[in-house]
Amino acid sequence: MLLFVTGAAGSGKTTMVPGLRKKFPEYDVHDFDERALRSGRADTRRRQEQTEFWINRAIENQHQGKDTIICGGAVFGEILACPSVHQIEGLAACLLDCGDVERVQRIRSAGGEATMETLAWSAWLRMHCVDPTWYPQVIREQGFDLMNWANWEGWEPDDTRWKVQVIDTSGKRTDQILGLVAKWVVAQMSANQPLSIEPTNEDEMQPADRR
Repeated sequence: MLLFVTGAAGSGKTTMVPGLRKKFPEYDVHDFDERALRSGRADTRRRQEQTEFWINRAIENQHQGKDTIICGGAVFGEILACPSVHQIEGLAACLLDCGDVERVQRIRSAGGEATMETLAWSAWLRMHCVDPTWYPQVIREQGFDLMNWANWEGWEPDDTRWKVQVIDTSGKRTDQILGLVAKWVVAQMSANQPLSIEPTNEDEMQPADRR
């Protein structure tokens, strides 16, 4: 399976990597941004290209019988729209979330800068994980040319294929958050949720379908 632990800045996702590697040594665990320079939230195209890279990494692991966990700024709708996602046999995602005041405090204590955009992005992610119709243009505009939004275009909020577990990290220590995430990982591995996306015939796609 491929598991994404996602969230906005300050949610605690990046700090999960060392603990998850220790708890699940048989899994390939990575920080979503480890290939890129850290300069705040990546632009839309860069984030989508990064997501496609990690999906391809997971496909390689899949051929070797190994599961993959990626912690970072991936977005569920972008994951589902990546050109190679249909090759993934099992997929699950969770969103780490916390209150706005605590988010700002965490970012500042880590030496970062929190802005209104930071809070707006976290609010959008909160809605996005329960409603695929919530302002999809936020991720569809100025993105990676090969994204196939038709993979989930038209899905409604009650569609069972649109499933993101929200884990509230407010007021919790790193070890407590790790415990919740690890519990989620075990549950997803047991459920082994198959991916319900059919492969797209690239030869039949028009240029506009790729955006």
